[in-house]
Amino acid sequence: MPRRDGYTQGEPCWADLSAEDTEGAKAFYGGLFGWTWEDRSMPDSDMTYSMARKDGCNVAGLGPITPDLLAMGLRSVWNTYLAVDSADEAFRKAIEAGGRGLAEPFDVMTTGRMAYIMDNQGAAVGFWQAGDHRGAQLIKEPGTMSWSELYVPDVGAATGFLGAVLGLTAETADMGPMSYTLLKAGDEIVAGVMEPPENVPPSWSVYFGAADINETAGSVTELGGQVMNGPFPTPLGQMIVAADPAGGVFLVHDYSTAADC
Repeated sequence: MPRRDGYTQGEPCWADLSAEDTEGAKAFYGGLFGWTWEDRSMPDSDMTYSMARKDGCNVAGLGPITPDLLAMGLRSVWNTYLAVDSADEAFRKAIEAGGRGLAEPFDVMTTGRMAYIMDNQGAAVGFWQAGDHRGAQLIKEPGTMSWSELYVPDVGAATGFLGAVLGLTAETADMGPMSYTLLKAGDEIVAGVMEPPENVPPSWSVYFGAADINETAGSVTELGGQVMNGPFPTPLGQMIVAADPAGGVFLVHDYSTAADC
């Protein structure tokens, strides 16, 4: 099993869901991925943050959606976090490189220090400087984070931004007629970048693994969600684009079918 106890700067290390109906989200994702939940009260706040757990590991998070997102008509949104050595330095470099600060660096008790920015293409992403919480403890297994992807209109400008801020490098991947760019932290491939599909704004997307993509697609529907596209073959395996009952979009793929493409 790919268990993790830390991440290199620039790697997607965590994903959490901001939801209006957190109990409904627990029921949906718990039923879909087999997650159990551990609620954690936040000091000096009535907010509860919930850890999704699988096989004894923290694999994703869940918290209440912000008023700003609700005002935009959103009720459920997945957020991606990139590991950083210093949230303050990454935030400063992001502003210098043409990004915009959405939340200045702040401590999250002893779990870590975080910031939230919008890059030079308009895609929002979090920076996570690990403390006690070092990111997802289990990845690339069914029901866990398995890939992250950035959708932007100008791929070159986006990869230049991530290079300046986090030291990531980019290389073009051969995927037939589709243009696709891989992000690397050192020699390790950590994420992908591509132009957005139609009607998709600049954004980061989160993928989860599946043991059987057709069974997972059926479960999405049975649990009240929607399969928006697929299953269809990709270099990452058979894939679906799905939405939870409140409209939160995520992707699921089955590594075992990668040879079908």
